Amino acid sequence: MSILDEFIFPFCVTAHSFNHDRSQVALCPNSNEVQIYGRSGTQWTLLHVLKEHDLLVTSIDWAPRTNRIVTCSQDKNAYVWTLDAAGSEWKPTLVHLRVNRAATQARWSPRENKFAVASGDKCVAICYFGEGNDWWVSKHIKKPIASTVLCVDWHPNNVLLACGGADMKARVFSAFIKGVDEKPAATAWGERLPFSTLCGEFESPSCGWVHSVAFSPDGDSVAFVSHDSSITVATPAADDVDVASVRSHYLPFTTLVWINSQIIVACGHDCSPMVYVRDGASWRLAKKLGENEKSRRSATASPSNSNSAFNLFRQMDSRNQPAKPSSASSAADGSLKSVHQNTITELHHDSSGNSPAEFSTSGLDGRLVLWTVQA
Repeated sequence: MSILDEFIFPFCVTAHSFNHDRSQVALCPNSNEVQIYGRSGTQWTLLHVLKEHDLLVTSIDWAPRTNRIVTCSQDKNAYVWTLDAAGSEWKPTLVHLRVNRAATQARWSPRENKFAVASGDKCVAICYFGEGNDWWVSKHIKKPIASTVLCVDWHPNNVLLACGGADMKARVFSAFIKGVDEKPAATAWGERLPFSTLCGEFESPSCGWVHSVAFSPDGDSVAFVSHDSSITVATPAADDVDVASVRSHYLPFTTLVWINSQIIVACGHDCSPMVYVRDGASWRLAKKLGENEKSRRSATASPSNSNSAFNLFRQMDSRNQPAKPSSASSAADGSLKSVHQNTITELHHDSSGNSPAEFSTSGLDGRLVLWTVQA
């Protein structure tokens, strides 16, 4: 379990998504823009800037097979971006979301023929391409959602959708679209799955907002993290649902991914990825990544100027707080012992099946880090 690569950008990274071979990455620099960088050796070169949104871009998802990018924003809009035939310009197509509040997260389905957009309008928009209108249209999942939806994730069967939000609950719905989806096979979540069918509902252990939700690779379990510093895994059984929750003494998580059916990685305000492993019917924290990489990180990321005052102001800029060298979690120069120096905002898993498994994190400190974890 170690760092594969680490890159530092001169801005907060609030969202990121790689293309299929990780030769390019789309980033949001905490603004209404999406910047696409191409990798050349150890350097990243700015290739394109997507400027259609009016307010902060909240989510980016790059479809690996169709090479389309979906973005959503606080301006209540979403766009699907397609690279032109010459490969020189990304063309936006407006999505008819029909929401009256900010869009919070967008995710392509596994087959990439539709995507889901969470919003502050107490609904999830399931979007698919309307051939007659030549744009992306949507159907809404609403009841019983009672507040802002913060996160979504697709089941491997391309039909079921998990979501979580500020009503402190995670739910599993059917997002079956007639004419778009084939009839799905029966799963542990149900057999008859008309659109908007509620297949499961789970509450945060201490009533915290649900920040991230994810299906297991086989789709038989769903995991979510909430603002009460907990991680919960729910697995439907024959007559009931097995729910296992783990409390953490660390700061709240904001995002999680499954590495495989036995390993989950979660991270957030504590600035370090946490590896949880299945232990029988429960889960336990196995490792906190990054702190043993301090010496390598310092060599690549620290400025050449060793002046302590310089380091102090550099930390105040990246972490938005003064140095506390006496803290057990801080180094002598006042920086955190973790690789990231501020909240981790996004976590993506490379599902290509490589061993060891790879995932990427980005944060408010401007770092984009590639990690490996033994599956």
